Amino acid sequence: MTLKSVIKSVYENSRLLLDKDILAYWWKPHNRGANNWGDVLNPILIQEISRKKPVYFTKDLHNVTNKPVYAVIGSILQHNYSSCGNNLILWGPGFISDSNRLNVQPRDICAVRGPLTRDILLNQGYHCPEIYGDPALLYPKFYKPEKRRKYKLGVIPHFYDKNCVPTSFMDYPDVLLIDIHGGINQVVDQICSCSKIASSSLHGIIAADAYGVPSKWIKFSDNVIGDGFKFFDYFYSVGRAEEHQLEIKTDTSIDDILDDYDHYKLDFNINDLWDACPFKSD
Repeated sequence: MTLKSVIKSVYENSRLLLDKDILAYWWKPHNRGANNWGDVLNPILIQEISRKKPVYFTKDLHNVTNKPVYAVIGSILQHNYSSCGNNLILWGPGFISDSNRLNVQPRDICAVRGPLTRDILLNQGYHCPEIYGDPALLYPKFYKPEKRRKYKLGVIPHFYDKNCVPTSFMDYPDVLLIDIHGGINQVVDQICSCSKIASSSLHGIIAADAYGVPSKWIKFSDNVIGDGFKFFDYFYSVGRAEEHQLEIKTDTSIDDILDDYDHYKLDFNINDLWDACPFKSD
């Protein structure tokens, strides 16, 4: 551990003892997954709701006062939470595969992303209320840009699919390629500039649903892990149980995508998710 990291750890631990900050865990890779929209939204949304600065929880933090460690947005429940002890509180996260398990006894489960995640937790013997939803759906409470439809379709590849988008898609002036690693509000602005969204990223689909832009689940490759579990977990939570995936091939046209949209209306009580939030400010 470097001197700089030691100083940072001492500073953050002292703030925790003074109850100045809030502990949270989210996916924070140091590779090509960095800056993934829903993951980097975690600290922003947590701070907006709690009015406290989120501190990213690591094993180097000494949580001597047993402060709660919140898991919020993302397919992160299969990660190793041993260093959390029994302080983990769930509000909206999910698993990435049906073979995943939570490796610690949580202090509390307030909500999870969807019923498939809940089934796993119930089978592990944990009490899990039937309250669903990805907390990213709440971001319009804090950021709501004007909708100016400039494009017929916005295409959002998962970051593993960035090199899999057919070059022919770029020949359409009314199609916008959206980088899920763009800035939080930039991605939202771009989504709101489109009449429809086609995404192989779950974060892209959730962001589109949050802002009322019809979305379509597409597949560019086999690179996205989990065999669709996280997608169905989310779709079941918002009444999109009939959603099917459209595989994009080299000869797939934009019209093929637009013609394959499922008409749906979200069946989701956002107030239940909001009311279940364990760190709302007074």
